[in-house]
Amino acid sequence: TRQELLDSLLKATSMTDGWEAYRTLTVMFPHHIHHLSGVPKIPQRHLHHLARLLASTKPRTRTLFLRLSAVLTMLHRSGCRIYLWEWNALLDCAGKRWRKCSLEDYKAAVEVFNKMSTPWPSENPGDDENLVAEPDLGCVQPDIITYTTLLYIAGRSLDPSAIRHASNLLRASGLPPNRITHLSLLYYYTRTRQLSGVRSTLQKMREQGFEPGLDGINSCIWAYARNGHMDVASTIYRVLRHNLQPEFDVGEYDIEAAVKYLLDVEGIAIRDDIIPDEITYTSLIQAFAYHGQIMKALHVFVDMLSTPNREPKAPISQQIGEPFLYQPTLAAFRGIFLGFARHAQKPLPLRTLPGSLSERLRPIQKSDWNLENLHQVFKAFMNLPANVMPSERLIYWILVSFGKASGNDAGKLRKVFLQLEQRFGGGWGGRLDRLRKSIFGDNGSGR
Repeated sequence: TRQELLDSLLKATSMTDGWEAYRTLTVMFPHHIHHLSGVPKIPQRHLHHLARLLASTKPRTRTLFLRLSAVLTMLHRSGCRIYLWEWNALLDCAGKRWRKCSLEDYKAAVEVFNKMSTPWPSENPGDDENLVAEPDLGCVQPDIITYTTLLYIAGRSLDPSAIRHASNLLRASGLPPNRITHLSLLYYYTRTRQLSGVRSTLQKMREQGFEPGLDGINSCIWAYARNGHMDVASTIYRVLRHNLQPEFDVGEYDIEAAVKYLLDVEGIAIRDDIIPDEITYTSLIQAFAYHGQIMKALHVFVDMLSTPNREPKAPISQQIGEPFLYQPTLAAFRGIFLGFARHAQKPLPLRTLPGSLSERLRPIQKSDWNLENLHQVFKAFMNLPANVMPSERLIYWILVSFGKASGNDAGKLRKVFLQLEQRFGGGWGGRLDRLRKSIFGDNGSGR
């Protein structure tokens, strides 16, 4: 019955259950949807409850955006007020409908912003004497969360005109920025490789009394790494690791000098209670690998795997009451395998009959991006938990790595491919299928 569906909607604790009850109501009782004289509608309490379930759902998707938009439209048509938090949630969904954000996504968010700050015309029938007209029914006053969300979406689009537009809207509002507002700009300057923007944002945060926090510091690591300043990224990491595990063997002065340099020269303030998290480790591993420093990448990886995971939602061992150690992640392995695909060199041929004494005496320079080290990383990768499934893209880069490090040794590539298929199921299409045929031949035998 309709009442049972309404009860299910109001008692729903998940977005899926709530939406299913709402969808069934709209299909089975379409004449109850809009506010008509003498005809009941879905109560606003139920609609706001569903909106809250939708607003709390992550990740944001296009489907989620369409569903939340439908519910808010229903609230308006039913003569109910749309609250600011609901508008802000819809704004956030508008800019995150797709995995990659574009200028079009920012424009969609601006459309939502214009709707929330502009009076809506009433859609209810004029002869409905039971409904008091509210011309500003959907109109609310945007807050700093609204403008920060717009700025974040503009930053994700990487479009300078979007950033300028969002920044101008914020300035025109007269609202003071909060810490997240600054971090949104920090994200944009990091992605667009503008170190001057990173430094100016950090300076403004200091002037306004905001600390970057670990999320801001992680952005700084990535910003400097992307710009090739691995010395600064390494210094930040060293200070964070010292906060976790003090370096008594090198002396306090060295760490104090590092902290002073980061603050005075780069404007990065690091409190002594801030320690690395998974994002810190992963960022450094990926950055070192990208810039060709495999041993430093592996050193950070070892640091990560030997450190207890004390992040807020990390699991705790029931036996000893302590957090588990960090586990290896696909993101970390992806960074290392991409490094091998970028830097690996095929094995050097054995020298025979050198032409000169100097040639005989010259030592062979062996790269760390070699097949032996790649095998060690691959062995650890194959020991990932059974429920961890790598993407086809990662499988592809593993094979490219072995191709470069082995000099495209067909036997080696066949062995690695079979191991990957046995461990992760195989059945891959696209370029992996083409790669398989090139390795094994069209008949799959490798002959």
